Amino acid sequence: MDNGVMEVVVKRKPNGLMSFLRIFLILVAVIFILIGLFRLPALFAGFGAAFGAWFAYLNVQIDYEYDLVDRELRLARIQNRSRRKSLGSYDLDKMEILAPSSSHELDSYRSQQRKILDFSAKDPARQDAEYTLILEGDSGILLTLEGEEGERLLRAIRQFAPRKVIMK
Repeated sequence: MDNGVMEVVVKRKPNGLMSFLRIFLILVAVIFILIGLFRLPALFAGFGAAFGAWFAYLNVQIDYEYDLVDRELRLARIQNRSRRKSLGSYDLDKMEILAPSSSHELDSYRSQQRKILDFSAKDPARQDAEYTLILEGDSGILLTLEGEEGERLLRAIRQFAPRKVIMK
């Protein structure tokens, strides 16, 4: 961690349902716009379907970006590799534990009512790379940290909180 900034991008598998919905709404939009040339109410329905197709297009490919900046974890959602939306920043000085999601170290936290925010890859094949970050208060964050970048991020967090980070 040379300059205090580290970035990890977690790629998710494209959502098949949104791909189908996008194609379906494009077809509906074309049909209703053609009908709308003769009947005005159908034109509005066609524009509504086109707007729905655009929204489905944005949600086909969603990736997450984790940035570690001076003991602060910043999360962002990247839609279709073009739009970036900040999801929040979390102070790691308030971290209680960061452990693999299947770890027995999290058993005492599982019984508590915590809101778990899921910013993981949502891929069963990559479930062994999922980590759970528990913060003070009533929140938890589910992350996917795999590969070289994920290991570097874990080591960087472990440098300033060695007792709170459990690695595999």
